[in-house]
Amino acid sequence: MFFNLNLLLYLMNSSKPVTPSRPFYSKGCKNFRFLAFWSKKITKFVDQIEKTGTNVRVTHHDLLVNFVNKEYLDGEGELDHEKRVKGSKHDDLSLPSKVIEFKFRSSALTSLPGVLRNAKGIFTRNNFLYFAYFRRRTKKDKNKIIKTRGCLYYLIIIVFPKEIEHLNLKVLLKEIRKEEINFTKEVAQKSGIDMDDEELYAVGNMIKEIQLERKLDEKDKTIEEKDKKLEQKDKIIERLKRELNRK
Repeated sequence: MFFNLNLLLYLMNSSKPVTPSRPFYSKGCKNFRFLAFWSKKITKFVDQIEKTGTNVRVTHHDLLVNFVNKEYLDGEGELDHEKRVKGSKHDDLSLPSKVIEFKFRSSALTSLPGVLRNAKGIFTRNNFLYFAYFRRRTKKDKNKIIKTRGCLYYLIIIVFPKEIEHLNLKVLLKEIRKEEINFTKEVAQKSGIDMDDEELYAVGNMIKEIQLERKLDEKDKTIEEKDKKLEQKDKIIERLKRELNRK
């Protein structure tokens, strides 16, 4: 009881105050906290990942650290820009009162058990673990989402404090999966976009899908332009026929 109360206060005190107008939602749970970002800033973030032209995890990881530091931590963190070398030790993000380790995964909660099994190792150097992944938002009228929000994706981050290393892993994972379902529904309401379905995509597959959708859109535009030209030709032919009939 005493542990849970202290942990709850710790989580509440560690969360940053957020401007209401920001496209962001946060929810504190018993042993962790959920964060969600959406709108044009996520579109820009996804574009940055796509422009790297690589599926290398380290590249995407560094973009994530920069994004969270700027959008959630108000740029207070100091990034470790040391080149990643196998076996080397480095801090992802250092703040005056805490150090944060980031994990950016493309398979959402699938890889979380493996990460949390190493909790003691992670929290040897860090005060918090930020586990991040994308969700793709799908809707029948996709154009409406693009026009009103400019984004089909949102970023979810689960914030774990050091105290979780003492918890039963199976119980913790069960709690996370249950709360994630509820949180996803709440995000749908907060962001103002009704969803008919949700699907998860790996970061690499997500990028491939973006590129494929872009190519399909370009083909659709080309076909549409050809249809317009044919329609114009048909109108000209009809006009000429009418003129001939008059003669």
